Amino acid sequence: MFKLASAALAAALLATPVLAAPATTGQATVNVTNLNPANAADAQRLERRVERAAFAACGGHEGSVRMLKRTVTRSDCYQDTLAQARAAVGIGQQYAAR
Repeated sequence: MFKLASAALAAALLATPVLAAPATTGQATVNVTNLNPANAADAQRLERRVERAAFAACGGHEGSVRMLKRTVTRSDCYQDTLAQARAAVGIGQQYAAR
């Protein structure tokens, strides 16, 4: 019995690094059709689209509870994705909807 418990404990300890590995992120598409990032109103629209796409790509969804939304928006995934997307579509930090 003790050998069985020891084997189960050893297996659980060996599996821990796999469980602690970071989750892969998803992908999202941002529609930039008919939006000009040089125009302030368009840049704000584009910023909201980028934020929603980054949120979805990092594991959030529209029906997420507040705690999950807060966790996703504070994550490195979300912040890095926002920075990359902003650079890709040509909008600056000044149009962040905060």
